[in-house]
Amino acid sequence: MKCLLIGAGGYLGRHLAPALRAAGHEVNAVTRNGTAGLVADIGDLQSLLALDWNVDRVFMFAGVTGTTASFTQYQTFVTGNQIGLLNVLECIRQSVHRPRVVFPSTRLVYKGSAKPLQETAELQARTVYAASKIACEFHLQAFAQAFGIAYTVYRICVPYGNAQAGRYSYGTVGNFIQQAFDTGRIRLYGDGSLRRTFTHVDDICRAIVLGSLREDFENEVFNIPGDDLSLLQAAGLIATQLQATIELAPWPEFDLRIESGSTVFDGAKLSARLPSPTQRTMSDWVTSIPPQPGR
Repeated sequence: MKCLLIGAGGYLGRHLAPALRAAGHEVNAVTRNGTAGLVADIGDLQSLLALDWNVDRVFMFAGVTGTTASFTQYQTFVTGNQIGLLNVLECIRQSVHRPRVVFPSTRLVYKGSAKPLQETAELQARTVYAASKIACEFHLQAFAQAFGIAYTVYRICVPYGNAQAGRYSYGTVGNFIQQAFDTGRIRLYGDGSLRRTFTHVDDICRAIVLGSLREDFENEVFNIPGDDLSLLQAAGLIATQLQATIELAPWPEFDLRIESGSTVFDGAKLSARLPSPTQRTMSDWVTSIPPQPGR
């Protein structure tokens, strides 16, 4: 399979590229600064048109993440997510080739629920970032209907793990680790009872690579499963490993307003098509975190 990986320099892209290559696929890696191979700016249609679109899959993993910042930097988020994806879709529309677009989405598209969320659960945007990701999913549906450009969307809850050199600092788990190293404590808002699905990045990449080969994944949305843990449980695993304490603090008013609540994935749809889609557990993984900074 010949692949175009746009956003190869990001957290997921840096892990997906070697996973695709290890599975025997040809990968043309694209970043804005050329650090992984090809150069293109997703905000610039002409820049993207210069790429070779004669591929089997386009992994559109370039984008902007964040919550509170998306309100004040809305132009960056709209350009980096929606305009970037629309430019990719326009390139394919203009091409004679019709590769399938593989796109990573987020737990933040869902309205929080105490029950596990299926792919058909109610969507809700509490931030500009979440709204941009919901819009991206609808853009993919629109181009599939109008121009026959197939897609697969993977919704990811809380990724963790790091195979790259340097200190691990991505997302919720990275924040917990960084707090433990820097202050010897991990601060949680509220009572820490909010639940998430935690999935190792190797399992995320494995599901994406395997699913990209399957025709029955075309024009479908999948939750990627993992460990169902409260934030307090996840922080507790890290605190024990790094000999840190946990501190509970009241919710800041604004943070509470945009908090979605518990978002635990029902991963039955993916598990039915990919037996054992996840193979790592967070309780095992935390034992690999070194006791000193440097990861």
